[in-house]
Amino acid sequence: MFVRSHDFLGMQGTSHTWRPTEMYGTGWPSNAGGRLVGSLSSLPYALAEAEQNFLIPAQTQALIWGDLVPQMILSAKIPRWWNVTASQVHWVGLHLRYGREMAAGSAFDAEQRAQFLAALALFAPPARTNQVARQLEEGNAKEALDHITPSELFSVAREVAPKRKGDTSCLLAEIQQLAENSKDVNYAAISHAFGTPKPTLTNSYEPDMMSLRTFPALMGYSSRIMAESWESNTLYWAALADELGLTPAQLNVRIPEWTQKLVEQIFASHLEDWPALLKSLRQVGDDVRKNARASAADTKAALQESPNR
Repeated sequence: MFVRSHDFLGMQGTSHTWRPTEMYGTGWPSNAGGRLVGSLSSLPYALAEAEQNFLIPAQTQALIWGDLVPQMILSAKIPRWWNVTASQVHWVGLHLRYGREMAAGSAFDAEQRAQFLAALALFAPPARTNQVARQLEEGNAKEALDHITPSELFSVAREVAPKRKGDTSCLLAEIQQLAENSKDVNYAAISHAFGTPKPTLTNSYEPDMMSLRTFPALMGYSSRIMAESWESNTLYWAALADELGLTPAQLNVRIPEWTQKLVEQIFASHLEDWPALLKSLRQVGDDVRKNARASAADTKAALQESPNR
């Protein structure tokens, strides 16, 4: 984004000195023009907040969540991937797959279901935990997983994995093996590498995973706290990249692209319609997988034709 100017003092008669960065004067004629005012303390969020105005929803009358979208854009564009290793990306992918495996097994094993739900209750609201419990009791693992966020799956896998001593899961064995053999594979490093900035909750832009329950809207309005409690995007993108065999460096470009599509495809009916956000997230993932398979098929066909020429 091109920034025309940054006014640290603000207009005469206003008090913007040392205040958080904000856009000022948007919509004015070009001789005055919108510009950034205030300090540089929240510049990344201010730029993300301005960028959301250029996104076009795919659905008519779809909501652009005023606080959530800048947080998602900010998290997507942090230059984190140069310092992330392939082992860390794979470890995140293993956790999400193990969480899904646990959920699927819970539909048939009452003891495993109790353990899974006890862990889920630590990270998901009680109403949604009860909904997932009913669906698992009925054997509807797919329906249950549709109501569990990627961050909750990761947290459940982290919580349950050390307690599953007799588990013969290949995913669990690989999780443990990676943790033992790689110095950069541990939960503290993963929190820093795949977390989100939380300037409101922690007064810092340092990425962190707090594994909080998703905050509700405040008196019917969205809030920065609600937005900062959403930690699923980066984990989901990392698991998707692991599935497709992408390198961490490629995610510097891919994740901002995927996030833009995610935002534009959200079709929520109200500010707490988290299923709509999850649906959009998974829809983008499905589209990426479909395109990857089509590209692989085209490449294979081209390679098969080349020896015959």
